[in-house]
Amino acid sequence: MLGKIVVHGGAGFWKKEISRGLAGVTAAASEGVDILRRGGSALDAVEASIMVMEDNPVFNAGKGSSLTVAGTIEMDAGIMDGRDLSAGAVALIRRVRNPIRLARIVMEKTDHVLLAGDRAEELAKIFSLPEANPITQHRRRLLMKVKKGGTDERVSWVRKNRELIEGHPETLRFDTVGAVALDKEGNFAAAASTGGPTMKLPGRIGDSPQIGSGLYADNQVGAATVTGLGEVAIKLALSKAVCSQMEMGLTARMAAIRAVRLASNRLKGEAGVIAIDKTGRISSVHNTPCMPWATSNTRAPKPKARPNGEIVALVRKTA
Repeated sequence: MLGKIVVHGGAGFWKKEISRGLAGVTAAASEGVDILRRGGSALDAVEASIMVMEDNPVFNAGKGSSLTVAGTIEMDAGIMDGRDLSAGAVALIRRVRNPIRLARIVMEKTDHVLLAGDRAEELAKIFSLPEANPITQHRRRLLMKVKKGGTDERVSWVRKNRELIEGHPETLRFDTVGAVALDKEGNFAAAASTGGPTMKLPGRIGDSPQIGSGLYADNQVGAATVTGLGEVAIKLALSKAVCSQMEMGLTARMAAIRAVRLASNRLKGEAGVIAIDKTGRISSVHNTPCMPWATSNTRAPKPKARPNGEIVALVRKTA
């Protein structure tokens, strides 16, 4: 079977950073497909791809994570193995360089699916995962810009998020990064990582570590991962919805289109989906102006990267 990987850098509002975003997703897809070419698993491929993006400050994950209203970092990540529905996730991570590695440790070394906060970071220390300070000057400047513009309320993202996003669309320029893969043995995997939205309240947990919302993989169906407003993905269990549609016989493209339209029509929220179905067909669909993504397979000379997938039910035309 032909191995395939699809990665995205976040559905949102990309401006001058789009060239860096495209370079980043290309590098991530290259890392993942190289693993597939060497006979590695889909699980190894998605983990490696996400790590590349977590180490790249252009993305809102790992090193480039957005800041909470308090100016702190709280990262989430999740990973799922389609072979047996094993899954692992972490939330509220502050110091681990690659949260996706810790999510896989939760999956493989504990009896749990999701660990959060200090206890999760203690597990990272047990397994000697590298630490890092993910706060960048760019994210500090962005936080201050949002705080100064349009409102004096420091928790306005939660109480008046629509008004904030209208006035400051840069809060959604970058979002969750994700990857889905199919290996030569026919196994699927999905992974996601994020810093969450700028100005989120400390303690907020998004869709990325929630199996069925931010990601899902099942060898009998395929794999999907979601980006956009995490609360939208959680309320609609969006990744599982995509996989359920594929289970009913829809292609990856049609399942993703239905999910994104649902997010637009039911909740008027930003969303993006990448997916692979059980026949190996792929999709990249979103309702935001941009979503840098890349795909490759084990026969392709190099990944193909694009600033947009298929745009449907556009929530907002301009950034």
